[in-house]
Amino acid sequence: MPSKSLLLLLLSSLLFIWLIVGADSVQSNLQPHWSDDESHFNRTLSNILVPRVVGSQGHQQVRNYLIQTLSDLGFKTDVDEFKQRVPIFGDLTFTNVLGCINPQAKNFLALSCHYDSKYFPNDPGFVGATDSAVPCAILLNTAKTLNSYLTAQFQNRTDLGLMLIFFDGEEAFKDWTNSDSVYGSRHLATKLARSRTGPSVGGQTPRTIDRIEVLVLLDLIGAPNPKFSSFYENTHALHRSLVEIEQRLRSSGQLEGNNNMFLNRPSGGFVDDDHRPFLEENVPILHLIATPFPDVWHTPRDNAANLHWPSIRNFNRIFRLFVYEYVRLHKQPVNLRYYRA
Repeated sequence: MPSKSLLLLLLSSLLFIWLIVGADSVQSNLQPHWSDDESHFNRTLSNILVPRVVGSQGHQQVRNYLIQTLSDLGFKTDVDEFKQRVPIFGDLTFTNVLGCINPQAKNFLALSCHYDSKYFPNDPGFVGATDSAVPCAILLNTAKTLNSYLTAQFQNRTDLGLMLIFFDGEEAFKDWTNSDSVYGSRHLATKLARSRTGPSVGGQTPRTIDRIEVLVLLDLIGAPNPKFSSFYENTHALHRSLVEIEQRLRSSGQLEGNNNMFLNRPSGGFVDDDHRPFLEENVPILHLIATPFPDVWHTPRDNAANLHWPSIRNFNRIFRLFVYEYVRLHKQPVNLRYYRA
């Protein structure tokens, strides 16, 4: 007989499918066509696609650009700033950038990526196009293209908020270890786990981190022929909805080429990334990272010249509809956590 925890997990997955995919399937076929805004995407990417090692002038410029852009799009912005000693550079100041619509909502859909670029002593011009300038531009472009909905029908809802998180300090300064990596997400996860905010539930104010229904993390996006598999059993229904959205858009002629990006299969492994500290706090994770990694990864070729624009446009269209359907069809809290308190 299946264990109680497994039954709860299966029920949660079925509930999510009903809420997001099945319950309003007729409405899904009537969704408005959200137009691309490529000029906004290109302009956004050009502002981020600079060397932005933590502590550098480029890093400060990108941080300020993220804050200003989120504010212009109607998000309540906040920063999580802290100092920490790192290899090579000593003490550095890190800044996670957060934007939120409906900050007082009971729960959140959190979309995230990192904005720092990796330090290479022999390549000071490294810009990390796929790692992770393009994901940053995707998040901001998603907010821009959905802006008319987010700032009108979605705004002021109490059941769900939308949070955009731009993590700082994902990259290792020397060698990737548990301590020399994901500086920003480790700090933010600890901070959110220690604070209690939001509506009281059963007479108790929940931990802030427990208000995140799912953390969606984007990384290594923008190279040709990307493949995205499902990393976590409890969010497989979410991943499958991306598979189905891609199929729908392709069958209606809204995608370029014939490459299927989202695969309806488990990844078979773990890729360490900014989600790790949140996973350790029992936050459901949807990790959208291309595997295998792009061949330009951590090389000087990870630049604008080697980006694959049809893949980027396809990802933008799929992801935009995924976000819209999640918030549009959300009717009650969805608990996909592996265990419950």
